[in-house]
Amino acid sequence: MALIRFLFWASIFLLSAFAFTVLFEHGPANFVENSKEEWGAIQGMWGKKIERKKDQSDKLLPRINNEKGF
Repeated sequence: MALIRFLFWASIFLLSAFAFTVLFEHGPANFVENSKEEWGAIQGMWGKKIERKKDQSDKLLPRINNEKGF
């Protein structure tokens, strides 16, 4: 019974934190669309691959050899 109660309160906390984040960042207008946008951002943080163009900053610099061989 304690496990069910814990899961219930944890889910309520996560849902209210998500709703607060959507309301704080986007405001109360168009809540459903803004929540979809925030959910996409969460999915992007948890491994969903985000496609973007590569630019000059994506290239690796050549290795610098010093006297000690590091």
